[in-house]
Amino acid sequence: MDILIADTDPARATALAARLAGQTGTGRIRIAPADQNLAAIVAVEQPDIVIVDMARPDRDSLEQLRSITAQLAPVTLFIDEDDPAFMEEAIAAGVVSYHVNAATNVDIKPVLRSAIALYRYASRREKRLAAAEAELADRRLIERAKKLLIQRDRMSEPAAHRFLQRRAMERQMRLADVARGLLRDDEAPDSDLPERSWPGTEGAGS
Repeated sequence: MDILIADTDPARATALAARLAGQTGTGRIRIAPADQNLAAIVAVEQPDIVIVDMARPDRDSLEQLRSITAQLAPVTLFIDEDDPAFMEEAIAAGVVSYHVNAATNVDIKPVLRSAIALYRYASRREKRLAAAEAELADRRLIERAKKLLIQRDRMSEPAAHRFLQRRAMERQMRLADVARGLLRDDEAPDSDLPERSWPGTEGAGS
């Protein structure tokens, strides 16, 4: 487990690093220099997890937390004074877990392992959701392109679909990209385009 500790108090950071070093299985532990940009450090180092340790809620740090989570690194927040409102703001900023007095736990590893597991689970869900949304958008593009061919070139629906498939094969493009190009060309002013010719449309509607 590759751990990066961020704390504006060097003594606190050193103490936490020492506690982690004394526990087996924690791997490499580094302390981010307080005078350097933390997001930049995370982008370069790519730790398994970032521990942001603070004595009390600091809303000025929320923007920094957002910049860290934007680097695709899980962030867990250790804090000494609980503040439910700040907890919600921190989670909204991308913090994967929030713990009060976690730095004093006998064994911190389970806290970190669970934070990493939660982050990975959420990342997989986000990727699946993004893939599903992209697939839906592609289908809508293809349907719009087929509708255009049906209305403009009087093709049947199966013929319009075959036409798009043929162009995708000829140009070695995704079907959705062919549909996007067809729609873009149709929406552009005729004066800005060369004369269009759609190979294979002759008799396609028959």
